[in-house]
Amino acid sequence: MKNIIFDIGNVLLDFQPEKYLRQYFNESVMGDLMTIIFSSDEWIDLDLGHIMIQDAIQSLTLKHPHYHDEITFVLNNWTHMMVPLQKNVDLVYKLKDKGYSLYLLSNFHSEAILTMYQRYDFFKLFDGAVISADEHLVKPDERIYQKLLERYTLLPEESIFIDDMLANINAAKTLGINGIHLPYGNDLKSELEKLKII
Repeated sequence: MKNIIFDIGNVLLDFQPEKYLRQYFNESVMGDLMTIIFSSDEWIDLDLGHIMIQDAIQSLTLKHPHYHDEITFVLNNWTHMMVPLQKNVDLVYKLKDKGYSLYLLSNFHSEAILTMYQRYDFFKLFDGAVISADEHLVKPDERIYQKLLERYTLLPEESIFIDDMLANINAAKTLGINGIHLPYGNDLKSELEKLKII
């Protein structure tokens, strides 16, 4: 194995919107905002790079005017929930020291990924990245995995992909990429040890 490919949300950075929203809103409002924002077509369009944050704010506040201020606040500030999952980030440093090539493959908004790159130095360890908003493709579409393999001349059998969503792992496997399904909170170190990667 030569190449370790990481998803970002819930693998490298914490992404738990319910927990984040509960800091600011009661249970009822939190539930509404989870549906209105994080289950919206606009959220998918952000991942696809079809719209930017201000477009999403405009669209969602028009649809849900009674939540105008709440939607605006959440969409302008949601990246603050994305804090490093430190145990996993520590493993990134370890894998880099061992000589593995490291890559990112993630569904992520254009503005948000630039914010993450500026906020967290560990992203400099990565040799390359394929981000959904830049490609106008989202996992588990096989084409986004093919972009990564082709762009960085990676052999699938020499690569392993770590993601919290099983559908994304299964799509990688159809292309011959090895996978680690890592549900939120699971221990990445033990999974890497099982495969003798560390």
